[in-house]
Amino acid sequence: MTTYDIAKKNLKGNFKTYLVYFISMLFSVVIFFTFVSLQYSAEIADAIESSESMRSVFMVASTILIVFVAAFILNSNRFFTRRRKKEVGLYALLGLPKKTIGKMLFYENLIIGIIVLILGIAIGTLLSKLFAMILIKLLGTAVQVGMVFSLKALIHTFAVFTVLIVVTSIQGYRLIYAYKLIELFRAEQEGEQEPKASRFSAVAAVFCLLIGYGFAFRDFSVTEEILLNLGVMTVGIVGGTVLLFSSLVVVLLKTARKRKRSYYKGMNLVGVSNLVYRIKGNARLLSVISLLSAAALCAFSVGLGMYFTFEKTTRLAAPFSYMYVAQDDAFNQKVDEIIRGDEAHPVVAQMTIPVLQTKGSSSDSDILSEKVLQADDTPLKVISIEQYNRAAEVLGFPALDPINEDEAVMIRPMYTDYEWSDYAGETVSVDLPAQSITLAIAGMTVERVVNWSYPDVMIVVADGTYDKIKAQVPPTRYVGYVVEDEKTTKKTADALADVKTPESQLASYYTEYRLGIEGAAFNVFILGFLGLVFVMATGSMIYFKQLSEAADDKPRYDILKKIGVGSKEISIAIAKQTAFIFALPLTVGLAHYLVILQLLKRLFSNIAGISLLLPIVLCVAVFILIYAVYYILTVNSISRVINVRSAPAVRVAVVAIVLSFVSLVGIVIGLESPAPQEGSNQAEKIRLELPEPAGEHPVGTVEMHLIDEKRKDPWVNDRKRELMISIWYPAEREGRQKALYMQPGAAKENGENILPTIGVDPGRIDLSGIGMHAWLDVPAANSGEGWPVLIYSPGGTVPRNFGTVLVEELASRGYVVVTVDHPYETSAVQFPDGRVAVETLPESSAESILKALKVRVEDIRFLLDQLELMNEGRHPGSRQLPTGLKEAWDLTKIGVFGHSAGGATSAQVMYEDDRIDAGINMDGTMGHMPDNPLPVAEHGLDRPFMLMNSGYNDEGEIDSHLTAKDRHMFWQHSSGWKLDLTIPTGGISPLRITRCCCRSCRRSSAFRRG
Repeated sequence: MTTYDIAKKNLKGNFKTYLVYFISMLFSVVIFFTFVSLQYSAEIADAIESSESMRSVFMVASTILIVFVAAFILNSNRFFTRRRKKEVGLYALLGLPKKTIGKMLFYENLIIGIIVLILGIAIGTLLSKLFAMILIKLLGTAVQVGMVFSLKALIHTFAVFTVLIVVTSIQGYRLIYAYKLIELFRAEQEGEQEPKASRFSAVAAVFCLLIGYGFAFRDFSVTEEILLNLGVMTVGIVGGTVLLFSSLVVVLLKTARKRKRSYYKGMNLVGVSNLVYRIKGNARLLSVISLLSAAALCAFSVGLGMYFTFEKTTRLAAPFSYMYVAQDDAFNQKVDEIIRGDEAHPVVAQMTIPVLQTKGSSSDSDILSEKVLQADDTPLKVISIEQYNRAAEVLGFPALDPINEDEAVMIRPMYTDYEWSDYAGETVSVDLPAQSITLAIAGMTVERVVNWSYPDVMIVVADGTYDKIKAQVPPTRYVGYVVEDEKTTKKTADALADVKTPESQLASYYTEYRLGIEGAAFNVFILGFLGLVFVMATGSMIYFKQLSEAADDKPRYDILKKIGVGSKEISIAIAKQTAFIFALPLTVGLAHYLVILQLLKRLFSNIAGISLLLPIVLCVAVFILIYAVYYILTVNSISRVINVRSAPAVRVAVVAIVLSFVSLVGIVIGLESPAPQEGSNQAEKIRLELPEPAGEHPVGTVEMHLIDEKRKDPWVNDRKRELMISIWYPAEREGRQKALYMQPGAAKENGENILPTIGVDPGRIDLSGIGMHAWLDVPAANSGEGWPVLIYSPGGTVPRNFGTVLVEELASRGYVVVTVDHPYETSAVQFPDGRVAVETLPESSAESILKALKVRVEDIRFLLDQLELMNEGRHPGSRQLPTGLKEAWDLTKIGVFGHSAGGATSAQVMYEDDRIDAGINMDGTMGHMPDNPLPVAEHGLDRPFMLMNSGYNDEGEIDSHLTAKDRHMFWQHSSGWKLDLTIPTGGISPLRITRCCCRSCRRSSAFRRG
């Protein structure tokens, strides 16, 4: 029989002893080969933005892995060396030359290494697609990967592990030369001395840990303090851990031994004595395991936490799909062309957000710190609540409640974990050239509306306060776009990167998203597998150490059996001792982990403010589960050595482990499931797109807030009468930002309370998100002759926005259209400060209806007065007219039209105000009939007017002036041009008016004076 044959026979005989070592080694080779294969994978490199970074990360991870595996293999070899000393001595006693014995040991280790290497590479190749798919899934890409064999990865893995295997094989070869024959035979008989208990070292252990933990929780603000905290924490925890296992545990066990009642109970005498004698020999191993466990758990839970929250972080850093600071017209137009040229990702919304950057100070230095003040002369960003709420509606998060002019709302800086309690009672001062405005901080929000940049101190103020600051500080205009499917806009993001300038601060959601998900995915993938290797290897180390000590203890347990101790009592004692050895480093490691994690959350700003509860629970659960498996294996193996059979409780424990594993998988699957979207239990959301106007002109629009200082609101007596109007006009060109269909607050009110009355589920239609064609604040086109001006009054309780289809059509065909809401009669009207006025009408009666019509007429006449002031160059509204509009419209040609109550308003206001040349009543009455006709019905009009009616009356007659008393009166008394258009089988609303009506009106002379 050759030396090689003896080596093979020895391996077969010691198969169970080598099995755990073999599996741990095999797992290490598989993971290393996987890392190297992915490092060289062209498919994955092409699928990500940071391929060079990926290769570097995998290279570093591979290096860390191989260093740890090398330490693990060398440590494991010490176990096998101790176990084989007597066997090697027997070979020497039988006359085998040392060289032959050395070769045999060399071959044994070499055979194990070669088998592990070949199997590891083969399994790694077979599982390459699975590992690649896991990484691709984490990366969120749609790349197709197959099972790929990488020659570079093979050579790399083979070279590294060959060196390790040869080194450890030589270590086995040198065993025969390192000891004398008598030392080999007496290796297992060497007794251990009872360790001396140093109470000073025990107290020092507690002191070091308290100091280390204390500095982990200590605040820091500058680099020197960070380094001090890290240094003291590291030294304290490492030193305290070593002293804990070498001294403190010994002192505690000796103290427990003095408690006679429990010490002499059952097998406690044997168990505690064994632990006292063995704990100091295990101190170094248990210290290393505790520290490694804490490091592995910290790394993986932070990586997992970043992966779970990267999308939220990305959304905060880049709230819009694209955003930049407005530059010259050429740059702005180029960006707009690139974004709108991407037909696969149509623009859903575009808006410009003016932001004021100014000097500032605060009552708390943490709000505007010295570091922030030194970083920028104007570190404070100011945005109006109107602009913030408009952006909030576009971006889909809640609007802010109204605030007073002496208040501000803080937008929480990114990468911080500030809470409202940090701002409560504090103030922030806006330092302007002419004055300083001090504002009380009235709230905090985490939602952001402009891209992140440093310094990151932003406040939201009332519109009046914003205007005061704006008078002294020019605004920086941020232009934001929202597009569909923004996570797949790589081509457009790359094109924008080519035109980006430092001043533009141009950024895309896609770029932030890809960098975020790639970094987080690599962290989870690499740290996850490294953590598993660490935990498995440390579990194996404990396993080998306990198995080695069990072999030494077997003669002592045999003596116990001879004096009457049963196998059951021995099994229980073994389980308790082993539980102590496993639970101690597990508990200490978890304590270190939770403490270090608190420092990391404050140290690394990209995880500040994010919840790590889920990652912590998952990591701890996996950690405990793996150690439980090793614990059961260890107890079972020791029982076989001592009792020559498995421990009775092992079967129950195996069942418990399996159930725990199944439960953990269920929890992970449940937590991994995408969070239900808001309204997911309802029907799918509907997104409406208005029909494109058929006229030749682009459409511009501007919204204004008018206040009638001479009139109290007839519905709310404590306020002056306020109106919200929109002016729609033919535009010179398209702009950068489209108008909202409806302001967010009003949209929410109508969506939740009005649409359900017509059978639409609350929230199913986002009224502010309806696709529009009008552009905000673009220059007006000039016809040379002046555009006629039309005033539109909506139906009773109906917002002006519901007439947008018709209004956009008219504007595109050469009309200026002014739409008006009648607050507290309209279902919901939102003012610039965020207030939403809802309907407060009394119950329907002749009195309430006639009062509402009277108020409407006064509103329209007040509006006419304001238009004349605007025409004179004054600005009675909340903002100026768009460029060129005053020169483009012609206030000598004014028409009025309305639907339902708005139609009656149109007729009556024509009767009372001769500034209006013509009008249309769409499906409206002429009073509260039959007993309360309006004056216009009783006296008629001398200017052109059109009646539009639909359907049949209660008697089955076509509804027209021939069958309706009020309109018949109007028809009889009117001397001007008139037309009655009836649609018997249809219905009339602003959303249904056909384009033919627009053409017929345009061809008529209805809008010519005289």
